[in-house]
Amino acid sequence: MKTTELTDFGLGLRVDGFTPARGPETLRTLLWEYGVLHLTGFPRDPEALTALARLFGEPRTVFPAEHRMPGQPHVRLQSNVRGLGANAGGQYWHADGSFAPDTPLVTVLTCDEAPEAEGETMFADLRAGYTALPGDLRDEVDGLDGGFPCRRIAEEDMRRATAMRTVSLSEAERSRQLAELRDFVRPLVTTHHTTGRRALVLNEHWLREIPGRTPEEGRRLLGRLYETVTRPARVLRHHWNVGDVLVWDNASVLHKAVPAAPGLRKITRRITTAVPVAEPPWPAEPTGEPAPGRTTGGTARRTTEDTSGHRGARTAAPDRERAALATTP
Repeated sequence: MKTTELTDFGLGLRVDGFTPARGPETLRTLLWEYGVLHLTGFPRDPEALTALARLFGEPRTVFPAEHRMPGQPHVRLQSNVRGLGANAGGQYWHADGSFAPDTPLVTVLTCDEAPEAEGETMFADLRAGYTALPGDLRDEVDGLDGGFPCRRIAEEDMRRATAMRTVSLSEAERSRQLAELRDFVRPLVTTHHTTGRRALVLNEHWLREIPGRTPEEGRRLLGRLYETVTRPARVLRHHWNVGDVLVWDNASVLHKAVPAAPGLRKITRRITTAVPVAEPPWPAEPTGEPAPGRTTGGTARRTTEDTSGHRGARTAAPDRERAALATTP
C-alpha cells in the first residue's frame, strides 16, 4: 500500500493498493488524520463498497426510497439528470448528517459517470479552520452554540421538493421522517470522537442562528468562520474520474459540490455510515494541531484554485438545492 499527500496543508491522502483484508485500523487511522481519502483501484461493486463502508460503522438507510439503488437500501444514487436519483443537492458548504448531532458519519462516494469539465467536490478542514482563527475569535466561539432548527427546515424542504416534483413523498413518509428529526442547539466547537482534536461545527443550510446574538450578529460571525475555513489556498478540490472512490470524515471536514458544466452528466453513488463513538480516544489535542509522528509515502500536491466563484449565499442554499435536501437524511 502506498500513500501520497494530496495537499501541503495536511488535508487529503491518496491511498494506492488498499484492500479490506489489511484490516480497518489502518484506514481508520489515516482517515481520522487526513480527513479525506482517495482510494485508487478499489473495487466498486456493491458488495465491496458496502464492506468498505462497514469498516467505519453501520450504513444508514437512504431516504426517500426512490433514491436508493435497486436492492441496496443504504446506497444513494446521485446525479444531475432529472429523475435519476437525488438531483442538485450539496452545492453549498456542509457536512453530511449535521441534522443528527450525536451520530458522526463517514461518507463513501464513488463516481460512475464524470463530466469532462467542472463537477468537482471541494473539501475544507474544520480542524485547521479552528486553529487558524485569530485568538480572540477562537476564544469567542469556544463559548458559543449554534442553533439547528432541523424540523422546520426539513418540513420546508420536503414541501418545496414535492411542489417542484423533485421527489414524491406520501404524508406517512413525510411524517415518519420528521419524527426522526429534532431542533437542537450544539456548541460551535466540538472534540473529535476518536482523536480528541477540536474542530468547528458549520453547515450553510442547517445552522441558522447563534443563540444570544441578533440575526445580523450571528450572520456576521458565521461569515467570518466560513471565510476562514474555506479560504481557497486551504481547499482540496477533487476532479472526478470514473472509478474514483472517496472516503471522508464529516466530523473533520466540510464539502461542497461544484455543478458540472452545462450539458454534461455526473452520476455518483453514496453510502453514509454511522460511526460508533465508543472507540478508545487518542490523546486530546485542544489546540487542534495534527497528531505527532505523521508519515507519508509521497510528495504533497498543493491545491490553490480560487473557489470563491462557487460560493453560494451564506444563510441558505438556493431553492432547487434546498428542495433536494428533503432527500439528504
